[in-house]
Amino acid sequence: AIVIAILVAGMIYMTATGALTARTVKAWLDSLGPWAPILFVAAFIAGSMVGLPGMAFVVGARLAFGPWLGFALAYGAGVVAILVPFVGARALRRADLPPWRPSGPRLGRLFAQLEAHPLAVVIGLRLILWFNSALTYALALSPIRTRDYALGCALALLPVVAIATLVSGWISG
Repeated sequence: AIVIAILVAGMIYMTATGALTARTVKAWLDSLGPWAPILFVAAFIAGSMVGLPGMAFVVGARLAFGPWLGFALAYGAGVVAILVPFVGARALRRADLPPWRPSGPRLGRLFAQLEAHPLAVVIGLRLILWFNSALTYALALSPIRTRDYALGCALALLPVVAIATLVSGWISG
């Protein structure tokens, strides 16, 4: 939360002083050349590891890279950005501990369905919670297989990113 607050305060300050404008961002991206998309993907992954909102990266990709490349980068980087923390948490999980289960009755019933209907549960959760880091880590500690998690996320995020890309294009004109 502190990191996010510092970043937001810095962005507000830079925008208010005129240091951060669409032209300056565009000039900076142009100066990076082919490194710009690579740095975007790295930033998206790093941002997801610390809990930054993934939808901000999706909108940023559309505004910075245009509709087609922006969509491709946002979708690809978004899927990778929720897979990297999942795989990392799985690697750090102790094998002798039982899988994590939520204590609440509703969420507990939903997580119980992970073993019977893993794709449906992941798709449903990602359609509601999009790039939520807490969900990523919770699912990493659950009994779901990595391939089911990856496929469910990829399927659920496709319409989410497509709609966000379309809407952010309308907003930006």
